[in-house]
Order: sequence, then structure tokens, then C-alpha cells
Amino acid sequence: MFALVLLLSAGAVVESANLSSLRDPEIWGHLRLGSWILENRSWPQVGLFSQAANLPWRDFNWGYDVLTATAYRLWGLRAIPAFLMGFRVALAAITFLLAGGERSFWSAAALSTVAQYALSTMGPVAPCISVVFFGIELLLLFEIRKSGNLRMLFALAALFLFWGNLDIGFVYGIALYVLFLAALGFEKMGRTWNWQWIQRTDAEIPIGATALAGVACLAATVFSPYGYHAYAAFFTDQIDAVNRNLPSYTAMSFHRPQDYVLLLLTMAAFLSLGIRRSRDLFQICIMVACGALAFHAERENWLVTLPAVALIGQAIQEKGEEGEEQQGLQWGRQTFAAGAVAIALVAVTLAIRVPGKKETLLGKIGENYPVRACDFIHQNRLPSPLFNSYQWGSFLTWYLPEYLVAIDERRGLYPEKEEVDYFKAMRADIPYQAFPPMRQARTLLVDKVGVMGEALRGVRGFQVAYEDDISIVLLQEGEE
Repeated sequence: MFALVLLLSAGAVVESANLSSLRDPEIWGHLRLGSWILENRSWPQVGLFSQAANLPWRDFNWGYDVLTATAYRLWGLRAIPAFLMGFRVALAAITFLLAGGERSFWSAAALSTVAQYALSTMGPVAPCISVVFFGIELLLLFEIRKSGNLRMLFALAALFLFWGNLDIGFVYGIALYVLFLAALGFEKMGRTWNWQWIQRTDAEIPIGATALAGVACLAATVFSPYGYHAYAAFFTDQIDAVNRNLPSYTAMSFHRPQDYVLLLLTMAAFLSLGIRRSRDLFQICIMVACGALAFHAERENWLVTLPAVALIGQAIQEKGEEGEEQQGLQWGRQTFAAGAVAIALVAVTLAIRVPGKKETLLGKIGENYPVRACDFIHQNRLPSPLFNSYQWGSFLTWYLPEYLVAIDERRGLYPEKEEVDYFKAMRADIPYQAFPPMRQARTLLVDKVGVMGEALRGVRGFQVAYEDDISIVLLQEGEE
């Protein structure tokens, strides 16, 4: 019991000490957009808070934005670490159950610990919802393949109804279901044609009912303010040319220990398939597809973590249950009791360890964001338009709302060429005059360690109005 409580709460307790959630650049956009939705009782259709406010844009994470804004109204800035702490508890529980839960306690606990470490850099942003819901979907699909309980299939429709309104990552869940359905189809063909190379499921699962449940899941995802447009936005985001300039969209650099842990976890999952001589098409396809996506873009590393933990856990269980009838998913009293104790412990830790004063948390935020520079701009009413660094855009929409940002992290809002030109201008690959938002800006707020911060200091027509350890505020007299 003690070990289980420790497993479920350790990640959240660590977050209460280091407050890494306050360093995430995207959470501020969620807060600002969620507040606007609550105030206006409507959904964004254009690029609010931006100098590109005339361009169309849809907030496919609107549900998560509303949740964060509501929590912020109730708890203030404490809501940000609270969300990440809650995610850490949910991640621990999901990975523990995927790895076998109480049936193989210590191996499941060890695998859950490894998974939590591999995903320890995730912030309190909308993709956290996809991690939890994807894990729940995996649990249900593995259980359906084992028991044949079709009621769980239709329970997935309810899951997708919420998922489709919380995070655009629900598309990965639909893709997982398609793999599940395709594997069943090939297995049925294998029984018909006596293909020995295909491993059959433990239970008979009707293809018709499975397909019907899939249609219900698909319909649930379009039951949102934006309908089917989320699918087009998702695939456009994946092939956007600006992705090569964003570290989270590039392949793992293997500069962090977590990257090596994830690689070893993936290798161990494939090894477990080989040792078992598994011919389960569903499991093989999951690992191949999720592994390819995870190692293609760093922000998707959770995709391979969850199935890897599940497959390794299954291999350990099968080894321990040789000659015995395998049991289905169990939810023991110990798991529920430990979960309740862990949640209570995390709540107490949040109340005691996380400061309640806004000024204290703003001081912590100011270690990574230009809080003092924004205060200077606000107090001195520096002229518009404002030019800002990309990574600070969302923060400025929340903390400096009276100024429209030149650019921020929202995908699909700015034209692809404009985003690419921004990164070229900031690297001095093109003259700053070639990028209109920078040329036309009267006030510039840029990163002090970046190329342009120091370069513009000595350019005629620019004057340094303020600087501190992380930012420089420049005034531009006018276009030359």
C-alpha cells in the first residue's frame, strides 16, 4: 500500500518543489483563450490577441482552455502546477494498470516509474489530456481483445466525445482504433484462409459491431464547435515547413537522459515481442507506428511510451502465468484506496508547498519570462505595434493583453511563409527589414541571448529602453 501511494504521488510531489509547470510556454495561451471564451460565451474564429486578428483561426483545444481558465479563477496561479500534478498522478495510474497492475505489482510499479521519468519533461498543456485518454483507450482495447466484452467498445464513444473537445490529439486515438479494426479484419481473413502466420485473439469479436462502434467514435469527435475541421488542421500541422525550426517538432537530440530511457524502453518492448514470438498484428502495428511517430518528433514521445509499457508488462505476466488461465483487467480495493490516499496527499502538498501569493509565483515565472520588461512597457506606455520573440508570444497575450503580439505559438494562425521568415530574420539569415512585423514595430521585446537582441543594439534608429538578465526592450524611431 505504501509503495503504491508513493508510486502515484511521487511525480506530483516533485513538481510541487520545482514548479516546472511555470516554465511551459503554451500554458499562458490556454489561460488567455479560456478566459476569453468564458467572458464572451463563444468560440474563437479569428486570431485573437494578435496583429493577425483578421485571419481565420479555430481553437481546437477550447475545452482544455476553459478548464484551465476556470481553475485559474478559483485558485489563481496555483492552478498551473495543480494541473501538472494531477496529470502526474493520472500518468502513474495509467502506466501502472497498463503494465499489469496488482497482478504483477513490482514489475508494473517499476515500468510505471520508468514511463513517468521518460515523460517527466511534459508541461501542463492540452497534449496531457491525449496521454491520459490514449492510455485509457489502450487499456480498453487490450481488455476487449482478451475478453470480447463489446460494451467497452461503445464506452469509447463517450471517451472520444470529451477528447474531441479537449485536445486535437484525439486523431491519434482514432488512428489507434483503425489499427485495432484492421487487425481484427486480417485475423478474420486468416481464420478463413488458414493463415498460420497471424495470431488470433483470445475472444471472438464481431467485425460488424466493432466497425459500428468505430463510426460512433468518429461521430463523437465531430460533435464539437468546429466539426470535422480538426482533422484538416491536425494533418496540416504535421507537414508545416516551420516545424524544422521548433525543437519539439524535430527528432530527439539525445542530449537528455530521458531520451535514452525511452529508446531502451522501446527496444525492450520489441524484444518482448521477439522473445514471445508474437504474431499479434495489433501489438506489432502499434509499436511500429507509434515508434516511428515518437522518434520523428520529440513532442510525440508519449505515443510509444504507453504501448511499450503495456507490451513489456504483458510479457512478464505471461511468463509468470504459464500453465494458468490469464485473468482480465482487475481493479482491486488496494488500487482504489491507494489512489484516494495519493490524491489527498497531493492536495495537501499543493496547499502547503506551492505559494499562494501571486507576487511570489510571478517572481518564479520571471526567471524564464520577461515579467519585469512587460511591467516597464506597461508603466511607460511604450508605443505600438509591438514585436516579440516567438517563445514569449503566448505569455504576452496573458500578461500584457493591451498589446497585440506579432507572433505566438498558435499553430495554423500565421501564414507559413511569415513564420519561416520570422526564424530567418531572428537568425539574421535575412535583413530584419525584410520581415514586416519587425520593420514596422515601434517597440521590440526580444530575448537577450538571441542574435537579434545584441545585433539591433548598435543599429541606427534603435534605442535600448530597458534590459535585464533575460530580455531587451528596444524603441525604433521609424522606418529608414
